[in-house]
Amino acid sequence: MTNEQLYTGREQTLVKHFILQKYLERFAYIVGSHRNVLSYVDCFSGPWNARSDKFEDSSFAIALKELRHARDALAKRGHNVQLCCFFLEKNRAAYARLKEFADSVKDAKIETLNATLEDSIPAITDFVRRGGTNSFPFVFIDPTGWTGFEMATIAPLLQLNPGEVLINFMTGHIRRFLDSPLEETQDSFMRLFGSGAFRAKVAGLEQLERDDAAVEEYTRNAKSVGNYKYACNAVVLHPEMDRTHFNLIYLTRNLKGIEVFKDAEKKAMEIQENARADAQQRKRVAQKGQTELFGSKEFHDSTHYDSLRKRYVTKAQRLVVQALESTGRLLYDDAWTLALSGPMSWESDLKQWIDEWQKAGRLEIDGMQPRQRVPRRNERNYLIWK
Repeated sequence: MTNEQLYTGREQTLVKHFILQKYLERFAYIVGSHRNVLSYVDCFSGPWNARSDKFEDSSFAIALKELRHARDALAKRGHNVQLCCFFLEKNRAAYARLKEFADSVKDAKIETLNATLEDSIPAITDFVRRGGTNSFPFVFIDPTGWTGFEMATIAPLLQLNPGEVLINFMTGHIRRFLDSPLEETQDSFMRLFGSGAFRAKVAGLEQLERDDAAVEEYTRNAKSVGNYKYACNAVVLHPEMDRTHFNLIYLTRNLKGIEVFKDAEKKAMEIQENARADAQQRKRVAQKGQTELFGSKEFHDSTHYDSLRKRYVTKAQRLVVQALESTGRLLYDDAWTLALSGPMSWESDLKQWIDEWQKAGRLEIDGMQPRQRVPRRNERNYLIWK
């Protein structure tokens, strides 16, 4: 099977794994360049619905592969890095397969545990601590619903410093039950978000506004609990329907991490639309009982993606303009952070806005070198609003 065939019928997982892989590809090399231990923690390892005998379509195998690539590349430069992984899974059948994979690995230190995340926090933090002061952990929290990773539960993981976290926020599931009248459901959401403030945030909102408010409130709380300086998220769409399946929320204390994550997100968007085109064509063929003359991409309607992209780019632009109007003088680094804080907006968008504002006489740039054509981060370049 090709990589794409492994994900037929679960294209949302393809996008998730692509972002994870592309992020770790650079993360492991960058962080490994000045650390001696890379620690990867997978809190809901599975494997679930994996089709590859070698688990090539599982998060834990994908992560280990990228960590190995970085380790081997750094070794050629004379820098030795130890790989440490902690794989957690509560389901006994899935854990048996996970344990078999872990036991077959001889070139990395792997610990596994058959337990719930709630019962495993001390074991995980102890695992990270044993990596020493020169260890850097990356924690992946990828549940199948909204329970089992309440804010108070994962707080010790969010507070690992140094460290970074990627959380799969199951927007599609949460959306359906956010207004549930059941006290038990509302209590579970309060534990998930870390407070009941989310109710006021989503009250009176519908559809996308509601999704965005829920994701933003959760991100805000997780960022605060872990004392992270930066956060952003990526939208992963349902393969066959025009709605969000889940959001991948990324938390970091280093601006470089945002750069790497957003680059992975941008590349994933093309992968996502191609996969959705294939999934939707398969659905049409199954319904009609006949094949289509043209390929899936020729028939694919990208209106939903295009509208989302326009929506989030507009929101990001508004944030930058508001900051410029309120201060009059904004460090490019800060404008960059605001522009990239939401999904589907990238540095190329910010550069385009700046060019348009300059041509319209609304913006000047201070602090650039004589031959410098565009503002850059870490150069003390300022945007001056006129």
